[in-house]
Amino acid sequence: MILKTLKTGSDGNCYAIKADNGEILLLDAGIPLDEIKKGIGFDIANLQGCIVSHEHKDHSLSVNKLRKMGIPMMLPYRLEAKRIRTTIGSYIIESFPVPHNGVENRAFLITIDGVKILYATDYEYIPYDLSNQGINIALVEMNYQTNRIADMDEHRRHVVFGHAEEKTVIDFLSSIKKNLRKVILCHMSKSGSLDKRTAMDNLREVIPEYISIDWATAGESYNISTIPF
Repeated sequence: MILKTLKTGSDGNCYAIKADNGEILLLDAGIPLDEIKKGIGFDIANLQGCIVSHEHKDHSLSVNKLRKMGIPMMLPYRLEAKRIRTTIGSYIIESFPVPHNGVENRAFLITIDGVKILYATDYEYIPYDLSNQGINIALVEMNYQTNRIADMDEHRRHVVFGHAEEKTVIDFLSSIKKNLRKVILCHMSKSGSLDKRTAMDNLREVIPEYISIDWATAGESYNISTIPF
């Protein structure tokens, strides 16, 4: 099973999971449709659907075009129900709300091929205890470090109340590390408010070495099916 980053960051977010049976699930659709098609190798026949975290265009840009193609869309942020459980192809998906500066936003637990994946982006914090969920793969935002952003201005307010700070992410990952085997950090700030080297050092103080940690990079794929034990 493969997870591919098509794009990550404030100028667009889209990821694709390809299961062992070939079925593809998109996580967010914040890039042009042509880029999505190219990113999945034009394998439209195996594209089962798309889950979208929230309405901001860097996550939802191609929602309508995908829908017009007949691709099933899961848009839980448009619904009143806070917890939604559904299936798309062979994927079992549960969504739940996470705070994002007053905007309806959802994170997802995805189960496929015996692996449980957490996808959480554009959140201030995770308001639930997920320590007993048996999460194996975490694709989660780490956006900024408090000591690297300017005094309280409009940009700082947007970041602090809508994105995940380093310590918040580290504490959360530490709480779910029992079954965790791989972490992919996404939606990193491009404004200089995140230093990856120090962030990785701080992560490694609490995250065991057997848990691999990567930074999401556009065009890069990760094998997420090999769970050592």
